[in-house]
Amino acid sequence: MGHSATKQRQQNHSQRILQAFTCLLTMVDALASITDQEEKALRLGAENAAPLALAAAGQTFAEIAKQMLDCAYVGVFALDPPDERQRLLGVSGLNFEERQKLFEDTNQTPLAQYVDTETIAHLHANKAVLLDLQKKPFVTTRSTHGARYRLVAPMVHHGALIGIFTMAKTDAIYPDVESAYTPEEISLAQGIAKLATQVIERVDLLRERAEARANEQRLHETARRYDDFLSTASHELRTPLTTIKGHLQLAQRRAAILEKRAEQLPQALAEDVHRIVQSLEHAVRSFPRLERMISELLDFSRIQASKFVMIKYPCDLVEIVSRAVEEARHTAGERQISFSLPAGKSVPIIADADRIGEVIDNYLSNAHKYSPLDHPIEVNLTVEGRLACVSVRDHGPGISPEDQMRIWERFYRAPDTATQDQCSADSNLGLGLYLCKEIIELHHGQYGVDSVKGEGSTFWFTLEIAEQ
Repeated sequence: MGHSATKQRQQNHSQRILQAFTCLLTMVDALASITDQEEKALRLGAENAAPLALAAAGQTFAEIAKQMLDCAYVGVFALDPPDERQRLLGVSGLNFEERQKLFEDTNQTPLAQYVDTETIAHLHANKAVLLDLQKKPFVTTRSTHGARYRLVAPMVHHGALIGIFTMAKTDAIYPDVESAYTPEEISLAQGIAKLATQVIERVDLLRERAEARANEQRLHETARRYDDFLSTASHELRTPLTTIKGHLQLAQRRAAILEKRAEQLPQALAEDVHRIVQSLEHAVRSFPRLERMISELLDFSRIQASKFVMIKYPCDLVEIVSRAVEEARHTAGERQISFSLPAGKSVPIIADADRIGEVIDNYLSNAHKYSPLDHPIEVNLTVEGRLACVSVRDHGPGISPEDQMRIWERFYRAPDTATQDQCSADSNLGLGLYLCKEIIELHHGQYGVDSVKGEGSTFWFTLEIAEQ
């Protein structure tokens, strides 16, 4: 008889273990199904998909656990910060009125109003807790729904208590709380709690990914509209700007003729004419800056729309650099600009000469803008192997290492950088160096800046030399 009883207990124990494993496998299948449905809902942008998926997971877990466990009812609760307020995710074993009562008792109620601090400490330590609902540490006066013994398994994620899984038993045949739950049931409850934790973690990750994707789409749409606006505005501004420039130049010529007759005019009127002539000259001198700004906006919009076309043909880099230096000397006034050439007479390249000239113009313009007028600008064209390098050195304030990493970005303007001309600073859109970068990259060249704060800057680019 003794041997038979021992064998029966072993069989019962094996059956309980098998039942526990079967239950966990069923829960794993449910987990996969729920998270797949959740991912589809989030991918489609379903409203409130994450909260609904959590509730569906909690309810599924509760129903499966109730079928597998010998208990009165089970419940799955999330704990929300900052004070671990309970949120019912799923319950099985209660009728409708009891469900409503449980929801009313627990919803947004801190866990500390149900159990004492020692019990909460055990849960934070990822340990299951056995409670006798008629005794402390169950400290609440709320309904127990006819159950006396409750097993509470913690749901811990990255060391934080984010929820609890509970199962409750009546006191019909169990003399105390320790005998009410078998080790297999406790392990199973802990396993269910861990699976529920995985669901919450998966849903949170999916929600974060969906939110990031939605934000990315909104940013992309905003950027597209912004680029469309820039393109439209740039085209629309060109025609009236050309008309205004023509009228100003015509008025300037007429005012100049009138100024030549100043001796025939009263002194006060002659002075007024002189002031008008000066104002017109200032306005006309401002037009190159406006035209450059509009040209930069147009080029930027073309780059964004992948319509920035390079017309490449054989040309001489010496001629391109020489022409840019001469134009800079013509507009730089008293500024000294030195130019150093390689020993050979020409440096052949395959390039869009106008676009390469724009890069050099931009480098020279920045050097003139940001360095003192009594300091020279040095332009060098050197050849090393199959590479030609063009560099423009100034003796300005220099650029910090942080700004050196960002000055090639669109619309970036280095802060606290003084210029010789405030109007030039105000008209800087932060597109010049960005366009230089794009042009050189489209020529398969390299670009960069060497600078030390307080010691000036050297902007450079390299291009491959073409075969003769």
